[in-house]
Amino acid sequence: MDASSLRISKFDGTNFHAWKFKMQMVLEERDLWEVVSGEIKAEQCETQLDQATYKRKSRKAMAVICLAMEDSQLPLVRSASGACDAWSRLEDHFEKKSLANKLFLRRRFFTTMMEEGDDVLEHINKLKTLAEQLEAVGAPVCEDDLVITLLGSLSDSYQFLITALESRSDTLSWELVTSRLLHEEMKRKEQGSKGDEASQGQAFITRDNQRKGRPVKKSWPCHNCGKIGHWMAECPSRIQENTERHRPQRAQDSGDRYRSQRANVAQEEDSGDYLFSIGETTSAKSSDIWLVDSGATQHMTCSQEVHAELQGV
Repeated sequence: MDASSLRISKFDGTNFHAWKFKMQMVLEERDLWEVVSGEIKAEQCETQLDQATYKRKSRKAMAVICLAMEDSQLPLVRSASGACDAWSRLEDHFEKKSLANKLFLRRRFFTTMMEEGDDVLEHINKLKTLAEQLEAVGAPVCEDDLVITLLGSLSDSYQFLITALESRSDTLSWELVTSRLLHEEMKRKEQGSKGDEASQGQAFITRDNQRKGRPVKKSWPCHNCGKIGHWMAECPSRIQENTERHRPQRAQDSGDRYRSQRANVAQEEDSGDYLFSIGETTSAKSSDIWLVDSGATQHMTCSQEVHAELQGV
């Protein structure tokens, strides 16, 4: 019998809690745990056959335990009288029930915090392990404290889920809270993978008129003269009237206004329906595109020729 047949790592003095559980499973599988745990004691064996069976199981369990330990840990159990005695020595050494050890474990339990980006399952298991260690040293944590500590240790990105859980009228159990947290993390991972597969963000502008395949200018009459083929701002009659009316002022300021690279406001807008979706980058400029903002006083376009009047902002 060797350690490889046990399929567990040899105990090196660290993480006794995990090794102890694995060893219990191995001993349970081989029908030896009742001897190690003290459920059956030597003095309870009345017949010679029962006594012989007990001694055989105890020696076998002792061999399993020792072969699952590193050489540096063997002095702890070398002088033990049997498997039950060896197991008790290990528990007393690594799970001390002293006040100092209880304080140490409680401090770790209540100060363990989850950082942004940490795995939720790992954080849950970490708190659960600490709670089990506290129970082993005689300082058990009730379920309410376990749930409260878990919710209080989560990162800020889980604040909305915490608020939703707190608003529930029924009692928050450990199973309910952990299942909701794992479900939330799964949704976040799915959303993240979809975002990675998506193309780089762009600005898309869709218009009903484009979907119909008809040029906008040729579909709508001018609101000034009624003719089709140009915007109201491009209407020759309107441009001529404005030119005559504002000739002195426009002759003086037109050069500076057109050299300015600032945004200009369009006084007239198209009556078509638009949908604007913004991303990380914008598409190429087009003279037929209008940017519709429901929160703005006026809509915008990058084409200067559709403006009846240009005013620097």
